[in-house]
Amino acid sequence: MERWRTILRRFRPRQDVEQPFYPDREEVEGPVLLNSMGPMAAAFVAARLLRGVVVRGGSVVRASAVEKLERLLRKGLGEEVVHHCEEEAEKILEWLGRGPSDDDLPLETTPPDPDLDVMVQADLESRLSVATFALEEGYDLELEYFDDTTATWPRTRARLEGIENAEAADFETSLQLRDATGWFDVPVKQVRWLMPIPPLDDDELDDDDGAEVVEFPGD
Repeated sequence: MERWRTILRRFRPRQDVEQPFYPDREEVEGPVLLNSMGPMAAAFVAARLLRGVVVRGGSVVRASAVEKLERLLRKGLGEEVVHHCEEEAEKILEWLGRGPSDDDLPLETTPPDPDLDVMVQADLESRLSVATFALEEGYDLELEYFDDTTATWPRTRARLEGIENAEAADFETSLQLRDATGWFDVPVKQVRWLMPIPPLDDDELDDDDGAEVVEFPGD
């Protein structure tokens, strides 16, 4: 446990650590049977992690309860398994204590666009008012927006079919659009630029029939 105290030494005890823990007052619904290695090893790793947290005053769970759980689980685990579980628990604590670094990659499938961060902070109400005017007056839209899938800023002309959550003017508000490729929604927070345009003709919304095939002599 000395190594665990070193890992968690910068954490102070919680102010409510002496408060009673509600589950201690309740009766169990029934016994739980753990008879496979995966759940048992996971439970032991979790217990070891929790014991380290309890030692530092980070949980209202009683230390005696955690120690009892460890003893019970040890009965079903070989010493080699216990050793690996303890090592895994220490690695997890070290990972938590280290915190995120600049080298860690974000979980998003596409990197965030810096222009998008600036735009999110801009006035959503002004962009929504332009879209609302276009919808009420029967105009369509030309707009430039951030596409999450391609991480690009396409510009398109599209028919404005509606506005979802128009009353809120917040991050949930989105434009319901249709162009030659079909229906799509664009959150207002991802619109960089838009302007009303005269209503698009139906043929401007039809899919292109494709390029003409040119036959070369001799084919």
